[in-house]
Amino acid sequence: MLALTFKIKLRSNYHIGAGYGSGFNLDSALLREADGTPVLRGTTLAGLLRDGAYRLLKLPPLAKYPKGEILDRLFGSPAQAKRWRISSARPVEKRSADAQVAWRVRIDLRTRRVEPQKLFSQEEGVVGQEFYFTVTCLRNDDVALDEAAFLVAAARNVRQLGRSRRRGLGECVIHLIDVEGVDEAQKQTPGQSWEEWFLGRFDRVWMQGNPSKIARPAIKSDIQTISAPRDAVVRIRVIVRLDEPLLIAQRASSGNQFDTRPFIPGGVLQGVLAGRAAELCDLADPEIYHDFVYLFLRGGITFPVLYPAYFLNNHLYPTIPAPLALWTCSVVPFQEESEGHGVYPAWVSENNRCPKCDGRLEPVGEFVILKRDLYTFLPQRSYEMHLRIDKENQRAAKGDLYGYTVLSTGQYFVGELLCAGEAAWQRLQEMTGVIEKTPLTWWLGKGRQRGYGKVTAWLERCDDPPQSWIQWPLEQRLIDPAKPFTLTLLTDTIIINPWGQQPTAFTEDWLEATLGLGPVEIHDAYARTRVVDGFNATLGLPRWRDLALVAGSMAWISLKNPPDDWEARMQRLEAEGIGVRRNEGFGRIAFNHPVYEQRQNILESAIPLDSQMWLGRSHRESEWEAFMECWEDELEKHRSALMKIKRHYNKQFDKCFGALASWLHMHSDAPCEELIERLTVMDDPEKAFGQPDKLLVTAIGEQEYCQRAKGNFFTQAGKEGVYAIREALEYLRKEDAYHHRRGIERLAEWITMLAREEKGGAQ
Repeated sequence: MLALTFKIKLRSNYHIGAGYGSGFNLDSALLREADGTPVLRGTTLAGLLRDGAYRLLKLPPLAKYPKGEILDRLFGSPAQAKRWRISSARPVEKRSADAQVAWRVRIDLRTRRVEPQKLFSQEEGVVGQEFYFTVTCLRNDDVALDEAAFLVAAARNVRQLGRSRRRGLGECVIHLIDVEGVDEAQKQTPGQSWEEWFLGRFDRVWMQGNPSKIARPAIKSDIQTISAPRDAVVRIRVIVRLDEPLLIAQRASSGNQFDTRPFIPGGVLQGVLAGRAAELCDLADPEIYHDFVYLFLRGGITFPVLYPAYFLNNHLYPTIPAPLALWTCSVVPFQEESEGHGVYPAWVSENNRCPKCDGRLEPVGEFVILKRDLYTFLPQRSYEMHLRIDKENQRAAKGDLYGYTVLSTGQYFVGELLCAGEAAWQRLQEMTGVIEKTPLTWWLGKGRQRGYGKVTAWLERCDDPPQSWIQWPLEQRLIDPAKPFTLTLLTDTIIINPWGQQPTAFTEDWLEATLGLGPVEIHDAYARTRVVDGFNATLGLPRWRDLALVAGSMAWISLKNPPDDWEARMQRLEAEGIGVRRNEGFGRIAFNHPVYEQRQNILESAIPLDSQMWLGRSHRESEWEAFMECWEDELEKHRSALMKIKRHYNKQFDKCFGALASWLHMHSDAPCEELIERLTVMDDPEKAFGQPDKLLVTAIGEQEYCQRAKGNFFTQAGKEGVYAIREALEYLRKEDAYHHRRGIERLAEWITMLAREEKGGAQ
């Protein structure tokens, strides 16, 4: 593999919008990650490099090459897959003030005057910031090196990025700073940098000679064909950490809007590993092709659905889709860590009413964390806008605006991969190059060559512990099958009867035929369906459309005449699943899942996370959440001083401290020292916050102003409140400067909430 690391240095302010504003004072916000870090998405960088290469190809020495052919070779096209993956660019170091708000107006072209109602603001990244990104190719042969030389030259040909780059914004320079996958001995000149070496190769190969032609990639020759019978199932736990936003697109209502699924389907893992095997192995060999089909299409490997996992103290807690028979009050719902009015199995509730407030009961929804204390959970998402740039005029193409709803970075997903025996597991490792207990880099989903979909995967054996999604052995969950028990679908399930029909509900006929446990009696059932479709990128045609019972569907059943080996059959059904397309993760089930009435038995659900898979300091779960917890505690220390003032001067407090909160929010980018100095009221009351401006007094007139003047609330009754806020800012000043801006914004929100509380009590 060949990896090039570039650094972008901004020589002026820049603006790459997120597609939306923030509050009343900001119409266009900068594109940021979920933790607030500015980012340059890979789609933008791919466009910049493509533009740099396009302008290079206009030079006379390069006119001999067809522009379209070279650009397609480097950046791909609908007819040619991309060879190079371009990551998103992130800051080299954190900065306390990484942006500022700038105001703009629109000028009428005819009158050269400002158009009415056309004042807007945008957030601009400040000059001097540095970002780094990587460009990766899975090959490091001469062809890849020649293409890398062209990419380095294209990067050096980029001078502006983002919006208004023709009007002074976005001036930048890009340098190559590191290379992986090339031996240092290839440099002929001692002390020569990699950038100089690649630019020299560009001059020698592209400007004066001819680049190498793409040849068929090398095939692994050390694979031994294994044809072994099925034996004990091998369970492999798969943990995936999102290093870039992930978009697993579901069926969209419109062609320019792409919404992600809240989980990673098994077909996605099947595709990435099958594609890796196709690259490394010679599928023209009949025996290797036979094993490929067996592993990926005939049940040799069951690829799991990866559900989001709750991260806490470097441990992961698995989640499952909330069962449809798990109900909560619609008035005071069970949500996140709030118990609300409780959670009730559907079959024990009376008249679908809450026993505490008589409100309507409804399904919990989202995901539930498998812990003794049950919580709901939903993976964090973010929204990003994209547009297409016309390569001729370098402006946004009219009508080509796209919206991506993506899974944010820094999140974990967990599932269990099942192999039909030790031989199948060994064969999968040989054909795909995966290694147990080693971080693996994969690219999943849409836009994976342009700054999306990069994940770090971790595979480890888990033969002994209970299944991650159930957490309790069957013999302890189910004692007598003649008594009613629950059948819960943990993943979407596709059932086909002998006539090719796909049921949309639980019925006794297909349950008896599928389970093989004899006659079944259904006491209650809750089910929903969804359409399962897809697209075959190789054939360019839609895939077969199926109708599936969604995960969380549940039936309350009993066996009329259970067979003697009912326990062994149920264990096999839980391990292998039911229905079709089980190798893609469909059809996983559980009998008497403890999430309903036996949550106290879920004790050991935490999965220890290896240190190589821990989150970096830039993610919200580590540094930011720790700071916010301490900051909230500090604010609560000063609550009593402010509430004492509010109880005596309620209306004045709301008016004056509400204005102070707005002022803090508007100046959140200012250093804490400046805010503290502005809030000083002891030494010089004439300069205290809330005093009128001298120019204003002069304009009104000293005599007339004195007739209107009122005492400064902040220097009189509100003095203690200003002291409390200043002490909080003194605490914030000692913290990492990276947290100052958002800490001040949180202080402003906290003061606003106090001002809205009625008579000093709870809101």
